[in-house]
Parts: sequence; C-alpha cells; structure tokens
Amino acid sequence: MKTLNSRPIFLLLTFFAFSSLPLHAQSKFIKDLKKTAEESAKRTVERKVEEKASQVTDEAFETVMEAPNIFKSKKGQKKQAKETQIEEEGSSSSKKQNKSSQSPATPTQESNDPSLSIAGQFIPNGQVMYTDYFERDALGDFPAKWETNTGGEIITIDDFKALRTSGTGYYLPVLPKELPENYAVEFDLFTYNLEYKTTTSVRFAIHLIDQALYTKAKKGASMEFNLWYDGGSKRIAVESYGTANKMSNTIPYEYTNQLNDLIHFTLVKNGKRVRLFMEDEKVVDIPSLAAEDLGKYIQFYVRDVDLQKDLVVAIANLKITEEGEDLRSKLLRAEGFSTTAILFQTASDQLQSSSYDFLDQLGEVLKSDEFLRIQIIGHTDSDGDDSSNQILSEKRAIAVADYLKEKFGIAENRLQTQGKGEAEPLNSNSTSAEKAANRRVEFKKF
Repeated sequence: MKTLNSRPIFLLLTFFAFSSLPLHAQSKFIKDLKKTAEESAKRTVERKVEEKASQVTDEAFETVMEAPNIFKSKKGQKKQAKETQIEEEGSSSSKKQNKSSQSPATPTQESNDPSLSIAGQFIPNGQVMYTDYFERDALGDFPAKWETNTGGEIITIDDFKALRTSGTGYYLPVLPKELPENYAVEFDLFTYNLEYKTTTSVRFAIHLIDQALYTKAKKGASMEFNLWYDGGSKRIAVESYGTANKMSNTIPYEYTNQLNDLIHFTLVKNGKRVRLFMEDEKVVDIPSLAAEDLGKYIQFYVRDVDLQKDLVVAIANLKITEEGEDLRSKLLRAEGFSTTAILFQTASDQLQSSSYDFLDQLGEVLKSDEFLRIQIIGHTDSDGDDSSNQILSEKRAIAVADYLKEKFGIAENRLQTQGKGEAEPLNSNSTSAEKAANRRVEFKKF
C-alpha cells in the first residue's frame, strides 16, 4: 500500500477553502499570507547573520586565546616547508601524469628529513616505562603528572605540547616507580628569544637524584648548560654533590648555536655510567657519575627564566625506556660475559651475516675506548671429537678478532684469542637448545 504525500492534499484543501471565501476575504487572506512570508524571510536573514557573526567571534576568540601559546621551531618550519614542497611536487607530478600518463615522482621518505635525528651511537629500543606528551593537559595549566617549586604552563610548539618553565626552580616528572639500573631518557628542549647579552644568567640542568624531590636534593649528579645564545660559555658543567667522591668539572662543547630552536636529548644510564647525547653527538660519558644509587629519579632545573622578557625554555616529548646493560659495562666486569649472538656456518669459522650487528656494536665500543683490551674465547658444543672442536673454537675466536681489526682498525695488541672447544660446557649438551647455548663466544678484559 502506497503512502500518500500529505503536502499536495494540504495545498488542495487550502485551495478549496480559499475559493469558497468571499472576494474581500480572499484579498485579506493574500495580504496576511504575504506579510507572514516577509516576516519569516526577515527572521531567516537575521538568524543567518547572527550565526555568521557568532562563528567569526568564536574564531577570533580562539585565535586570541591560542596565539600566545603557539611557537614555531626552525626545525618545524623546515619540516613544514619540505612537506609543502613535497605536496606541490606531488601535485605537479599528478598534473604531468594526467597530461602524459607518466608515473608521478616518488615523495621523499620521512627518514631522510634533516629535521629528524637520533642519537647516533645509541638508539633506545628497550621496553617503554613512561611517557608524557601532555595530551590531556590544557593550555595554560601546569601538567598533572609533574611537580615543581616554581611555575610553569602548557604551551604548543609546532604541532605538539610542551611544559614552559619559569623563574628559578626544579621540575620533577611523577613516575609510577623508581627508575631501574639501566634506562634511557629522551626529551626535547625548546628555547626561544635567548639573546647574546641580556640572558647570560639563564641555565638548564638535568639532575640524577635518589629521592623523588622537586626541591634541591642533598645528594645528586647534574649536567648544566648555559642558555646564552651563540657566544656564551661553550661548555657543559658536570657535578656530583653530597657523595663520598665529589666531582666538579667542565666539558668543552659548542652547543650555544643550537639554542633558540629544538634540541633532542638522550640520557643513558647503565649502572653508574652516564652518557648524554645532544642530537646525534655524544657530549658526556662518565663511568661513575651515578654512583651511590643516584639516578633513581630524574629532575630538571632552570634558572632566571624571565617571562617578562618573553623567554621560552620548554620541555617536551618525554620518554623513558628500560634498557639492557651496555657492552662496555659488561666488558669492564671482572668476569666478562659470553654471547650466542655471534653465529658461524655449521662446522666452520665463517661468520654469518646476522652476527654483524653485535660485532659492529662491539667494534664501536673498542674504537671509542683505546685503552680497553679484550680476550676473545671460542666455545663449541659436544658434537664431533674433542680435537676438532678445540681447533674450531680457536679459529672462530680468530675470525671475530679479524673482523674487528679489518672493519674498525682495532690494533692487534688489544685483542687476544683463545679456544676452549667443548671443555667448559654450560649444561649437559643433551638437547639442541643446550647445544646452541654452548656454541658461544666469551669476552674478558685483560
């Protein structure tokens, strides 16, 4: 059954009712209908004007409210310009394709972006323990998961949020638990409006402490930077305080020309050892900076950040990962360590390509510490006779040493090789898994 449209029926009934009216009544009806239509049209126009005015007002209000909180880094501007260029090139290629049916040019991959960088000698790849990108914190508020004894607020930089510091004081991320023995901390530091002469007292520092404090700790270790743009003190002040072996030193490094922009920091703690990378360069590497349980918590410090001078010193994109013990620390241990990450062809001393990643890490460690000397000891499983396994283990140790000498230029007198065959098994060699564990290479310092 079809449903009748009610509008034509209504109009038909209205027409019959109108036709039955006297002529003077019909005239009055037409005038009233015209007046009603005019008033309705007028109200529609007024409503649209009000809606448009309200929209413009809201947009203007949002612009005024957000403008002071939006900062652009030089890297962000370069990235945006490059993305625009890629988009334009893609559009141009698309037009050419339409005309000539040729394939468009392949856009530049993000990994080639010069504004993106990693710490060259250390790439954090451990389990993520903690992150804070301030997504849920409102602009203008102090972040919920931080503590401070001074002030601060959330601002936007490029397309992400950051904690803008102020005055002189300490900032503590509130962690769910104390940090482990080995970890990496990554964050971005954004500075803006620093000048050569008028901001000479501005400082930024990273503190490793043993308690969750947002005031000056009695015991700790710090790495402090003068935020004096392009011409200040070109060194990093490293200090441990309140400890049995106090340390106070400066490390020459030119970083002031990187200020007034975004700088990526990576701090790596392996036991007592602390390394710090700025962008892709290692700037601090101190074996015992985090002695006496320092580094259970991380704290940031600023000095003389005067907001009336429109200075910006902001922290963003904080991430902490739990990392394994680094190779250098393992080598420095008295007992050394062994690994099954170095693989050979069956019954051969020929290295498999899957071994190169580990060997390259080891080569970089030896290259960076010219005083480190190591013994390389080969081990086999129990398959085959004792004599053959002894010879094979010696050849495999020599193959590892040759790789380090040829690729990294490690001097021969820094490497000793030895083979122990199947003489020192870790287990009974009764299963394939146990045999694989015994096919290992051991490293000890000498």
